[in-house]
Amino acid sequence: MTTETAPRAVEDALYRRLCDFYYDEADLLSQRQYVKWFALLAEDIHYRVGFPEFYEHGTRRQIGIGNPYFDDNHVSLKVRTNLLGNPTTTTAENPPSIYNYFVTNIRARWATDEADAIDVESRLLIYRVRASEPVPYILGARRKDRLRVDGEGFRLARRDAMIDQSIIQSPNLSFLL
Repeated sequence: MTTETAPRAVEDALYRRLCDFYYDEADLLSQRQYVKWFALLAEDIHYRVGFPEFYEHGTRRQIGIGNPYFDDNHVSLKVRTNLLGNPTTTTAENPPSIYNYFVTNIRARWATDEADAIDVESRLLIYRVRASEPVPYILGARRKDRLRVDGEGFRLARRDAMIDQSIIQSPNLSFLL
């Protein structure tokens, strides 16, 4: 018989460092600093962006085609960040959009299945202004991350982001969550 223990909350000083990590990450993504953002990733990163589940008359119904919008690893994220970071390789971001990323509701617990790993849940709001669109685009998402303590910093080992919209109003998803 095994006894499962509840995940331990992180201490206050570590929580503050985690918040700073997320605020710094938001600034990197807002400024399209994809090379610096990519440096935050663990070699075995698993990055997925999915769609929400809605409930109809008490039964579960999933909206979408059954696959995440993105299901990336270190190699595919390297390609994605290289494309997004170079204005000559993408027409979707030419001219570049203006982004503001807002991270909130950060909750962190020590992982129970991996040493020196922290499971973090957060909420994300992206405010995007495009030169060709008269109305700014707003996207909300819920994120579940696995961070690994790496010296004085952290490495993002897993991100599961669930977009709050079942129908994406943006003309493209040429940004990271």
